[in-house]
Amino acid sequence: MPLILLTGFPASGKSTRAQQLKEYFSTIVGKNVVLLSENEIVRNKHIYSDANKEKELRSTLKSELQRLISQDGILILDGGNYIKGYRYELYCSSKSNKTTQCTLHIDTSSEQAWKQNLKREENCQYSKENFDALIMRYEAPDGRNRWDAPLFTIQPEDELPFEEIAEALCGRKAPAPNQSTQSLPLTSTNFLYELDCVTQEIVNRVVEAQKTSVIGDEVSIPNSTEKFLLKRRYQLSELSRIRRQFISFAKTHPVDDIPRLAAMFFQYLTSHLV
Repeated sequence: MPLILLTGFPASGKSTRAQQLKEYFSTIVGKNVVLLSENEIVRNKHIYSDANKEKELRSTLKSELQRLISQDGILILDGGNYIKGYRYELYCSSKSNKTTQCTLHIDTSSEQAWKQNLKREENCQYSKENFDALIMRYEAPDGRNRWDAPLFTIQPEDELPFEEIAEALCGRKAPAPNQSTQSLPLTSTNFLYELDCVTQEIVNRVVEAQKTSVIGDEVSIPNSTEKFLLKRRYQLSELSRIRRQFISFAKTHPVDDIPRLAAMFFQYLTSHLV
């Protein structure tokens, strides 16, 4: 089931565009379309003031996406999807299911989005505090990233490029799943031990390298040919948090090749660091 992933500021008009896409693909193209919207799960926008509840929301959407994406038709994910690392995880899900996807960025200004927010019913509005926080945390998609590509960016007054989106989904082959996205049987009895050691060694290397390196230097990654570019100073707590997330992710994507495991963590780490 090809995936259309919508992203944009809160109240930017994503749901309106999602409905337009659903109508086009169901009536014009004749596809079975499933619209998965966070609006069906979130009844009160105050959820965004609670980090744990917001995390649960993303987890619920991802689980539903993984359940639906293997079916025939078109799957539209209507949500903020404002975290770069979260979009990468969704990309891995579609890739492991051997299906295509594209990203639709609703590029509405924060000023216009706020005006649209105020026109909503009160129980559907974002508070100013939550709205501003989501704007600050928003990580815009970049078509140079494989998990955001192909990327379609539209302004509020633009018509949707329906034919181009259809071609991106139905006119090309899905990327072949690889070891970093395809679920494999746990072939190594000490996989968890290796996972812990390899990821910790990489984190330690980055932390230690920062003591003697300057911004712009490259750090060699243990057990890999990759090099980590120091774009800024990274805190141990930040690197450790991403490492824990990767360990949870990797438990469902085990490999028995240490260099491949190191490369997987390197890709995950760089995609989650701003």
